[in-house]
Amino acid sequence: MNPAASRHDAVRPIAVLVDREGLGDALLKLPFLRAISRAYPDRPIWWIATHTTSMAREMKPFVSDMISHVVENAGITTPMGTVIRQLRTFPPFDLVFDMRTRLGTVFLARTVLKHRGFYCCLPGYALSDKRPPGRWSRPEGIAARALSMAEAALQRPPDWHGRFQLSERIRARAAQALPDGPKHVGIAIGSREARKNWPLANYVALAERLAARGRVPVFFTGPQERAIADDLRASIPSALFPQADAADADAASLEYAIALGERLSAAGANDSGMGHLFGAIGIPLVSLFGPTDPARWAPWTERGVVVRAQDHGGETMTAIPVGAGLAAVGRFTA
Repeated sequence: MNPAASRHDAVRPIAVLVDREGLGDALLKLPFLRAISRAYPDRPIWWIATHTTSMAREMKPFVSDMISHVVENAGITTPMGTVIRQLRTFPPFDLVFDMRTRLGTVFLARTVLKHRGFYCCLPGYALSDKRPPGRWSRPEGIAARALSMAEAALQRPPDWHGRFQLSERIRARAAQALPDGPKHVGIAIGSREARKNWPLANYVALAERLAARGRVPVFFTGPQERAIADDLRASIPSALFPQADAADADAASLEYAIALGERLSAAGANDSGMGHLFGAIGIPLVSLFGPTDPARWAPWTERGVVVRAQDHGGETMTAIPVGAGLAAVGRFTA
């Protein structure tokens, strides 16, 4: 055997195929990424997206030590001829993890890509080389599905835990904004879709009741919510607004949001990127769900509670009473 060819073959990368990924989608797959990066430390990981992915943007500073190469708009969806040509441009892979759910596109990837192992999460783990031990049906949740593919490859539970790597400067700034001592409770009031938002008046009432119990509400505000920060301050004088108060690049940085989140005793959020971030940080989290399905989209966390509108007689976020949110948060802040 040619020694050069043997060395090249020995370092075949791992491919992860995904669809379009916003921040929340990428955070749901972060435990999987940590697991396979830890299990295969000698294998470069290629993250290949059919469209765009937050792994190439907001998440890049936190995954660059695990992902060696990101491909966006990969052209591997349709039409079939284009897909086949694009798949043939990729190098041979050691393992392929296909997180997509369309049978045709997954079949083409399995057939055309050169690989030693192929894992996917179609119903019944069809087309996957192996199933997770003892499992015949795939989990409902996005994060659990991804981790089940890692478990199938390893044939054991994967080690998915991890912590975000942050600069000492940003940690110090977060500590200044949220000093030790008080129990800070995070409140993330927004999301990309208004239908997924709990009414602002409910968040205000929740914050007032938390403040009355000696907790310090901490509002996490995106660009669209910062305009109302002054009104919120007037309603809850004891609340903190560290992002709105930051008048520099830190205000909108994901790193600062993570550093602040790590200092919370608990948090409450809609089905949103911020909610998924709280889950990824690992703080106790109350997730409020209405029109979206928590079985599929709930943040991945070991210390989480989901409050559903359907459990309170409705389908929209307005059905969730303030008392239900307060009771859920209270389980973590007593």
